[in-house]
Amino acid sequence: MSYLGVMVDIAGCPNHCRHCWLGAHKNGHMSIDEFKYIAAQFKHWRDEDDRGIAEMGFFSWWREPDYRDDYRELWQLEQELSSPGRAERFELLSTWRLANDESYATWVASLVPKKCQITFFGMEGNTDWGMRRKGAFKDQLKATERLLAVGISPRWQLFITKRCLNELDEFLHLIYDMKLFERCENIVQKFEVFIGGISPEGCGYEIEDFRVEEDDLNRIPQEFISICREGTNMLGQPEYKLLDYLIIENQSANFLANFPCIAIDADYDVYPNIAEPAEWWKLGNLKTDGIDSILKAYRDETTPGMIANRTIPIAELARRYGQKNSKKLYDKSDLICRFMHQWGEDWMMNNI
Repeated sequence: MSYLGVMVDIAGCPNHCRHCWLGAHKNGHMSIDEFKYIAAQFKHWRDEDDRGIAEMGFFSWWREPDYRDDYRELWQLEQELSSPGRAERFELLSTWRLANDESYATWVASLVPKKCQITFFGMEGNTDWGMRRKGAFKDQLKATERLLAVGISPRWQLFITKRCLNELDEFLHLIYDMKLFERCENIVQKFEVFIGGISPEGCGYEIEDFRVEEDDLNRIPQEFISICREGTNMLGQPEYKLLDYLIIENQSANFLANFPCIAIDADYDVYPNIAEPAEWWKLGNLKTDGIDSILKAYRDETTPGMIANRTIPIAELARRYGQKNSKKLYDKSDLICRFMHQWGEDWMMNNI
């Protein structure tokens, strides 16, 4: 392998967001030494021909970063363990820490990202519901203020469900009242807001009853759509329309990750990052199965989910799990994700 990222959930996440495709894995308490030990196993691994992994990136998180108080030391350690330039921040920061640690914003301003994604599920009640944490909405607003103060542009993403359709005018006015477009221009940045689609896997599968439908599009204010990056495109199309195409799609799902990476949870269970970290995707357990078994399963794609991903035609999944009368809105890839989740639940029922 030319590159592999290794994401270790050493502390977990302050939130338990209902849309999270990573699911509801427990928060752990790994030590620095455990993190170093995990990194060493991957760095020293060799395959049958004595070939290792050319470049590696090590991350001390795979949900919201910087949950531990020693986040500065962990960032330094990630750089030391990783190949040059492979310890990355992307555009993900901890909005919880931004709101609760006054020194955090100044520190992150020295890093590469000059944008930070901030999540909402509507106004206060719905955002607290969506993040499953009282005070989350106020934290998101405080995080926005602290980002602007240090020259970082907040990028707001709103996950629309049936619960918040009647709050969209109020949400639009909040953006205007906070003068986010003007204030981002003042720091030579651009304010972006977009309507996010919820992937029906992990925790997201549990809120399918709240997924917006075709008729709900009329309830989204045109003015709000006009200021959103990509408008409502990320919400996709009604399921009944997508099925016309998926029912004749003979290729398999063939999900791929943006870059090859594996995730390790608090129990040392290991998952590929091509889909939700669920049992049918699991590569094994690093403690009980060992590094050789884990990486062989990853390389050869031998987990039930990875085999299904490469072999089951989308048409077969659509015939089995598609709902011909459903007006729920899905991006095409998200609807296939739902089919794969439903396949995985059936596999669990028959094999566990």
